[in-house]
Amino acid sequence: MVSDLLAIPALLVTLGFVGIYTGWKRRRIRTRMAEIDPTPVRELASPGTVELEGTATPVDAPLDAPLTDREAVVAAWTVEEWDERGDRGNWREVARGVESAAFELDDGTGAVEVAPVSKRDTAGKWTQTTGVTAADGVRLDDVLVEFDSFPVREAVAPDADPPERVRRLHRDHDLYEDTGSVTNAVDIGKKHGRRRYATQVIEPGDGTYVLGQVRARDDRHREHFRPGEVVVTDPDDGLFILSNQDATSLEGEFESAARASLVGGAVSLVVGAVSALVLFGVL
Repeated sequence: MVSDLLAIPALLVTLGFVGIYTGWKRRRIRTRMAEIDPTPVRELASPGTVELEGTATPVDAPLDAPLTDREAVVAAWTVEEWDERGDRGNWREVARGVESAAFELDDGTGAVEVAPVSKRDTAGKWTQTTGVTAADGVRLDDVLVEFDSFPVREAVAPDADPPERVRRLHRDHDLYEDTGSVTNAVDIGKKHGRRRYATQVIEPGDGTYVLGQVRARDDRHREHFRPGEVVVTDPDDGLFILSNQDATSLEGEFESAARASLVGGAVSLVVGAVSALVLFGVL
């Protein structure tokens, strides 16, 4: 009986550690950004990590953004599935992706090309993804795409016929189709297997933030560059960050998200630990 009651304190303690760890990671991102001052494009004369702000324009063609009818230079998406077991249920992220077209960032002093990105985290069947540090966006490996909002665009009931834009996402990224499920068929009145799809984009002409690495276009090691010889790619150390927010707003968002995660995690950890001590008669 005591072991059953310990499940709740154990869950609270686990959530507490997760919250503190997430808050720590988000604060590291904010600190990293604060350490680098925005650089005018015309001053990109040597290799290194840079923070840039300007207007984005596709080099060749924009993206056909997933789950929307919008053209984009940057897009990110996630898929979550309602997982209901016993009397408990929660949304479980099961797939995510980020992609960008090659685009130029113009800050009024000049324009520099930003290299394209294409990453996804999926398997033949839904799997729990890792590396969550985004506040309103997606992180995958060393790429973080952050937005001012990250709304759910589509919701699909179990075994329902999804709209074409959802089917296209599944086809393009080889996502597992959870249809014909015996579990879903007998799960009457519940949402088990329900999916929701969130996405956001940076459109051509939008204000765009980039934190990345300045490199020579020809990949040769150089100590100094001339205009037109550089491209911005993922850093040798740290995150490649793309956002539709400016540096000040982005730093503030990550600081707020970090604080909320740290406080929430600490409260959950303390409550869980105290509850366990009470059950063992220590308190």
